[in-house]
Amino acid sequence: MAKSTMALVYETADNFGRPRLSDIAQQVGVISALRITAYYPQRRLRHSVACVIEHQHEAPRMAIVYEGFNQHRPLQLTLARADVERLMDALQQAKFDRLADQPNLSYAARSLWLIQRAAGIYCHSVMVTPAVPQLPYAAIVNAIDAYLPQAIREIPL
Repeated sequence: MAKSTMALVYETADNFGRPRLSDIAQQVGVISALRITAYYPQRRLRHSVACVIEHQHEAPRMAIVYEGFNQHRPLQLTLARADVERLMDALQQAKFDRLADQPNLSYAARSLWLIQRAAGIYCHSVMVTPAVPQLPYAAIVNAIDAYLPQAIREIPL
């Protein structure tokens, strides 16, 4: 039996050899971690997994892995703290921590995003279709587009 698209989206980070988000969030000095998995069911673009780590005494960092690129070794970027704070504020305003997956998800959509946030032992995830989000999901998609566009860059196969 073939796996469901939802299961494939959730397994993407594991398949790329990325550590569990909950393990990252529990490391000493980590304030929070945010992971965005961009999954493309139509297979015209490379799936990607971006993880933003907010540290107490360092600039926020992002590690991003693209399917079939650089032997799944992450590209490392330093982020502006202000952008990460604005993104986290937008998630809070959208009540991200209380949201379920976007209703009426189409698993045949052009793209699906799995957005996961962790802090300490807390971890929550929400799946959205960024092409057709309704509120409050649209606010989350717009914030990622505005403050973290490099996390969802589309790379052709």
